[in-house]
Amino acid sequence: MDALAAPFPTVNSSPLAKTGATKILIVDDERVVRHICQLSLEPESYAIFTAENGIKAMEWLRSEPEIAIVLSDLKMPGMTGLELLNVIKRDFPHVEVIIMTGFATIENAIAAMKLGAHDFLLKPLKAEQIRLVINKCREKIALSQENLALKRANEKLRELQTAKDKFIAITSHELRTPVSHLKGYLAIVNGDDFGALSPAEKHECMSVINSAVLDLEQIVTDMVDLIALEQGTLALRREEIPLRELLEQIVHEFRLAVQERRQTMALHTDGEACVVYADRLQVKIMVAELVQNAIKFTPDYGRIDLSLQQEGEFGVIAVSDTGVGISPENLGRIFEKFFEVQNSDHHSTSKTGFMGGGLGLGLSLARAIAEAHDGGIKVSSQLGRGAKFQIYLPLKPAV
Repeated sequence: MDALAAPFPTVNSSPLAKTGATKILIVDDERVVRHICQLSLEPESYAIFTAENGIKAMEWLRSEPEIAIVLSDLKMPGMTGLELLNVIKRDFPHVEVIIMTGFATIENAIAAMKLGAHDFLLKPLKAEQIRLVINKCREKIALSQENLALKRANEKLRELQTAKDKFIAITSHELRTPVSHLKGYLAIVNGDDFGALSPAEKHECMSVINSAVLDLEQIVTDMVDLIALEQGTLALRREEIPLRELLEQIVHEFRLAVQERRQTMALHTDGEACVVYADRLQVKIMVAELVQNAIKFTPDYGRIDLSLQQEGEFGVIAVSDTGVGISPENLGRIFEKFFEVQNSDHHSTSKTGFMGGGLGLGLSLARAIAEAHDGGIKVSSQLGRGAKFQIYLPLKPAV
């Protein structure tokens, strides 16, 4: 199973689209195909959006919730049409998907229909054929639009209630722990017996207090940064970053945590000099969050692997593990704010302990950082068989 959290805003929409028109997303790695589809549909006054791959398509679906129809190629690099169809039907079940292909087989057609595709178009495409299929699809959407609106409103109310309950449960626990430490150890420091403590005991008290303050500061920083990233108000301090060096630093910083859990961590690179123009601190926070998650959700003696390779115009950082994996029903929700895989009633704060909990902002923050850099995150996982997160960052153009 795959899930996608990958925003790439550099795509085009039709200037001829009228307000209130049905919104259609065309996804194909061939520019000429996108152009043919756009020209065929513009006379019908549709609102047309285009994307050259599945990752960019998902950005449009998140930023334009009124997109009703996706016209997708079957064979695309990085993410196939069937993979895109699967993710859309899981995360945006109201969106109708029409698959285009020049490699038609009965197997592909059956697979597409089983995943919920509305129809199957064969290349080379004809304008009348495209309009006919799209118009039939629009009629189907119109018949169920009222029921869909009611369903989405009810789902949104339930999501808000669930998010509120989790926010209260998790934040109260995350805040209570450092506050309790501060209260207890400050009582010792301010007590009459503090002077009688040994230097080592005094040092321990101050260390716990300092750690609690840092934990509280990190909670506030994560919340503020996430809001700023989502609103586009966080100023990125961009510089040239050799990704291999950054990954080596992150692996080094997590070595003690890995040793404590008796795990194995390795870094693999293909020799490519992947350099990005990005905010070093934010990219480090993003990768470190994925590594920390891999450690937490991998049992003792498990394995975590980091890799770096170039894929087209992107540098791809992968973090994979042999951990507990992610269930299909949670795969599309892990990037939601305050979402935790484990029951929040059994929340247990830990940065690297097995199944340790946190504020539930880490993956949301990682996705927001990727989005801010015109990149994205793709995740694949099977329950009980580990998980793999892939970060896509645009490479700095060679001079």
